[in-house]
Parts: sequence; structure tokens; C-alpha cells
Amino acid sequence: MSEAQLQAIYDISRNQTPVIYVGVWLGGESLQENANKLWQTMADEMGFIWDSVEWSAKGKKFFLATPKEKVKPKTQTEIEIDKYVSADAMTFINPYVVISIQEIIKQLEKCDYENEAGYLKNNIAFLALKKLAGIPFLP
Repeated sequence: MSEAQLQAIYDISRNQTPVIYVGVWLGGESLQENANKLWQTMADEMGFIWDSVEWSAKGKKFFLATPKEKVKPKTQTEIEIDKYVSADAMTFINPYVVISIQEIIKQLEKCDYENEAGYLKNNIAFLALKKLAGIPFLP
């Protein structure tokens, strides 16, 4: 972590505003809430899971944390397929319809993927149909 980030951690405890309890209302923020917000901000900047932080034995500016999973960007083919298949379609499709689509795809694949327009395996609509059926494909 940078010197500024380490200083921000120190500043949280130094500039702590008092917490005031009035009935069920809470005025001010606790030390824990302020620290959590700082770690969440740092996690967004640095790409780790904020509540997995543990201090390292290397020194004050070092810590261990679980890295966030990197999201692989979609290929152009996957972007085109998503135009055919919405997230809602994947959620609400009837399992019997999926089985029927899978059988249709098996039959079409037996035709060696060819049709009048060329190879079916390169057709975006066909790949979208495979996605609906839950059949993996290589874009």
C-alpha cells in the first residue's frame, strides 16, 4: 500500500468523531465503519476483496488479501450472441424446451453444420441456440 493509504488508516483512529446514541438513532460513525469504508475503497482501487485483509509480517505497508476474480472480456461473437439471448430467457426457459432444443441441435450437427449460406457452426443465431440449450461452444 502507498504511504498515503497507510496515513489514511492512521487518520481514521486519530480523527474519530464520537458516536452518539439517541434512542435508536446513531449519530456519527464508529471506528469500525470508517475503517471498513476505507478498506472497501482501497479494495476497489487495488482489486482485492476488502474483508479478506490480513496484515503481513513484512511491515506496516504490507498486507495479504484475496484478489478479486478477473472478469474476462467478452469476445465479439459472445456480444453478438447476447443480442439473441437475454439473461431473462436463460432464467425462465422451460426445461422441456431446453431438451427439445438440444435434440434439434444434435440433428443439425449431424448435417455436418452446412446449409445454403455456408457453415452453420459459424452462424451467430445457431450459437445463440446452443447457448439457450446449455451446450458449450467455442467462440
